Amino acid sequence: MLVCCGDALIDMIPARTADGRDCYVPAIGGSCCNIAVALGRLGAEVGFMGGIAKDFFGDLLVQGLAASNVSTRYVARLDRETTLGFVKLGDHEPQYVFYDDGTAGRLWRRSDSAPLGDEVRLLHIGSVTLIAPPVADECLALFEAEKGRRLLSVDPNCRPTLTHDAAAYRRRLQRIIALADIIRLSRSDLAFLLPDTRGEAAAARWLASGTGLVVLTEGDAGATAWWPGGQVHAPAVKADVVDTIGAGDSFLAALLVRLDETGKLSHHGLSQLTASGITAALTFAAAAAALTCTRSGANPPWRHELKERQAEPV
Repeated sequence: MLVCCGDALIDMIPARTADGRDCYVPAIGGSCCNIAVALGRLGAEVGFMGGIAKDFFGDLLVQGLAASNVSTRYVARLDRETTLGFVKLGDHEPQYVFYDDGTAGRLWRRSDSAPLGDEVRLLHIGSVTLIAPPVADECLALFEAEKGRRLLSVDPNCRPTLTHDAAAYRRRLQRIIALADIIRLSRSDLAFLLPDTRGEAAAARWLASGTGLVVLTEGDAGATAWWPGGQVHAPAVKADVVDTIGAGDSFLAALLVRLDETGKLSHHGLSQLTASGITAALTFAAAAAALTCTRSGANPPWRHELKERQAEPV
């Protein structure tokens, strides 16, 4: 099983009523939740770990996870509120405002959820979960405890405008990333984490500390991957974009699925990566991201939808 530990929240997506007024439509979201949903829809055995409220928004989240074949074995239902994320769409990356004080996700502690079983092969963390204690410190401690025992994946999905202490936030992220076996980050993530550092230099730094694979996504400029054996670039897949919410999450999920299906999603497997194998994985991931962009909100593709678009790996 692949387990995503972190944020599960309600995205409030901008829309229009029938009479033309602006409104917001609730949808399940949160980067780690989106990745878990995408993994489940693409056929992986996946679970979600984290705090989910007992309110009706929490019920919506649990139902959404289950509908996408995501196990809730490691979910902790807490007597707190659900995080709400209001989205503003623009020409570039979506902007967010989060209402997160005292929420189930923000106050989750590792002891709230069941211990990880032997079936868990990969643990993923990231996004708003890593901004502030206690949940940010819990995730760091979890990574430290699981280092070497399971494959560790991180997508920082940085949100520096949501923290009152950007320096502490950056230091925590750098500690977490140094523990990761797989790193997926965007151009804006890199600019925040390592200002004035090019992707190749950042990747070399992380690979030298033991990371097995670093992937930098740059929207319509495609994605570049680095591993100890080399570097490859794959172009983006063209799409009629509705919005880009969840595109990076779908990309990472598809990348993990492709690596898993080719026997590379393990410490030994990462050491056997090849240029052709990573190129195929990036291409599959780009197709999943592109399809996500064609519809509103974080709505990852099902496997049959990629087959219908002839984006299935050979």
